Amino acid sequence: MSSRENEIISLVTFIHNRIGFRDPPFSMLEFCAAFTGFELLPAELPAGFDGEIIMKGRRRIIRYRSGSKPASNRFAIGHEIGHGFLHEDQEFQCKVSNSFSIFKPPPGNPKEWEADYFSSELLVPLPALNRLTKDLPGLSPPEAARELARMAGLFGVPRAVMKSRFADLARLREWECEFL
Repeated sequence: MSSRENEIISLVTFIHNRIGFRDPPFSMLEFCAAFTGFELLPAELPAGFDGEIIMKGRRRIIRYRSGSKPASNRFAIGHEIGHGFLHEDQEFQCKVSNSFSIFKPPPGNPKEWEADYFSSELLVPLPALNRLTKDLPGLSPPEAARELARMAGLFGVPRAVMKSRFADLARLREWECEFL
């Protein structure tokens, strides 16, 4: 794991601890109450963009696509929060990936990968997912699909995000078995 990935996990852990997050879903309201410099606003964004962060002094205004599904907006907001913490003095208008995986190589723009990684860890931290998820390899395909839908609903993220987090969790569990 790179030092940047460790930094992201540390930041997310700091945020989780500050708002007392343990069980999903991650609360955007509690986040904004604890981090008063962030403001969330629905907006009409240009086609193809899911969110943006605008800097106004110490304020970070996160605009997300009005009319999008709540789960998609949550991931987009988490992504923009990531930019707010990781790329402090820069504004971004983003197309957010719903198929992010910590085990895939970063796309062309490492800052977008970092923000996706941040959002994934913020909304679906692997320790919580590990604690709450059934033994995936032992499930039939219909049971696995139901578990994916259940967990996506519980964490409040799109199914595509949960599918990639399940893949990350499977890989993590594989590695744990190798070291035990």
